[in-house]
Amino acid sequence: MSKMMMRPASADAAAVAYSVRGYSMGAIRDGWWAFIPGRRSRPNDDLIDELCIVHTKNGKTLLRFLQKGRKAGTWDLVSVTGDPLLDQELEWAERVIWLEPHKITHSEIGALQDMENVE
Repeated sequence: MSKMMMRPASADAAAVAYSVRGYSMGAIRDGWWAFIPGRRSRPNDDLIDELCIVHTKNGKTLLRFLQKGRKAGTWDLVSVTGDPLLDQELEWAERVIWLEPHKITHSEIGALQDMENVE
């Protein structure tokens, strides 16, 4: 987790924060923090229609809603403003447990370049 962000009181010590980059999720803005439990588990049916951070087999980390894909073992990744990414193979997926509104400052830009961000 970033040293710039405190863990929410409701999250356990393993929680991880990702900085959201871009505007594909509507009201969730660029620079906001998305917290996940930190387990990085394989996706399952409990995550259908949930807002999640996912990591695809081709290396992208994204903030999206999950739906079942059309092919076995795949998932559709749904954004608010863009076209869905269909039939994606995922390494892991975790439900977002907390969103923290945040506006990135100029002093944080350099530090964020060294962190993992989500689109």
